[in-house]
Amino acid sequence: MRVLMIGGSGRTGKLVINELLHRGHQVTALVRNPEAMATEVSAGLKTATGTPLERPDVRHAFEISIPDVVIVTLSAPRASDSPFAAVVAPPRLMADSTANVVATMKEFNTPKIVVMQAFGVGESWRNLHCVMRLLMKQSNMIYQYNDHNLVAKETKASGENFVFVRPSRLEEGEAKEIREYADDGKGVPMLAAISRGSVARFLVDAAESDAWDGTAPVITN
Repeated sequence: MRVLMIGGSGRTGKLVINELLHRGHQVTALVRNPEAMATEVSAGLKTATGTPLERPDVRHAFEISIPDVVIVTLSAPRASDSPFAAVVAPPRLMADSTANVVATMKEFNTPKIVVMQAFGVGESWRNLHCVMRLLMKQSNMIYQYNDHNLVAKETKASGENFVFVRPSRLEEGEAKEIREYADDGKGVPMLAAISRGSVARFLVDAAESDAWDGTAPVITN
């Protein structure tokens, strides 16, 4: 399987690339700085220099190797690693990037996109604990959630086949047993968490299989 990675230089994105290569897939990563991928280089990985905010850069990545599926692990950069830090990115970073990807998918007949989001996006907002909803609304985190919601809305409107993967609170760590919830996230515990390794594994599973097509599963450990 040929995979285009958007957001592959991030913490979760690198784990996704490792998982893809381990399973024998061919990967093209669109990144601003290919040197950031130096530790990931293997026979199965190619890099394209650029940003998903620029349609020509996205198109160039498709031309390197027309993908069977696109995996997106973008997140809006913050002033620090704190989830409450100020967002230092355009308000539609993820939405505009994904719009460019989806438009290029249509041009090259790529049939599927898998997007990492977060528990609380879309249908799952109503089942996010009320304390967490208040925290989101009163912090800088809401800007990223708004952007994720635009991604979901516009991707669905495009008619392209999608999977939105919505992990609970991310923690560092290797893959563990994963528990899945429906799109609305009903029943997810308030303090549920999931390791980045688990998310990476699930994203690749969703890319390989049609089991989750057209859905937005919430996942935890």
